[in-house]
Amino acid sequence: MIFSPNRYTIGPRGERAARRWMRFRGWRILGCNIRLGRDELDIVAVPRGGGVLAIVEVKATSGADPILRRVDIPKQRRIARAAERLPHEWNRNRRLRFDVACVEVGRWRCRVRMMEAAFDDTRLRYR
Repeated sequence: MIFSPNRYTIGPRGERAARRWMRFRGWRILGCNIRLGRDELDIVAVPRGGGVLAIVEVKATSGADPILRRVDIPKQRRIARAAERLPHEWNRNRRLRFDVACVEVGRWRCRVRMMEAAFDDTRLRYR
């Protein structure tokens, strides 16, 4: 059988790999695929230490696609807008951080690269 990933299998595999990677490194996952109005957050987690609430956007690819460019300014604004509507008990005494998990999905393995603090709330710059 020839490995032929498609967009319906790459995304879920990438998100599972990112969650596994985060848990292995001591992160506590608070939620996955959280719908807030018309927006969605892929992963909300607390890294080891607990002083940060990380909003993680997962981008998965099966090739040499420039992943980080796919998290453009409009996407960053949607993520920040959704983060405002998270439950307040999740964000209590924590600094908010926006990360991007870049996942290269292969036939047998996935490679995860976490880019911490990949972007800021861009809506503040353009008001």
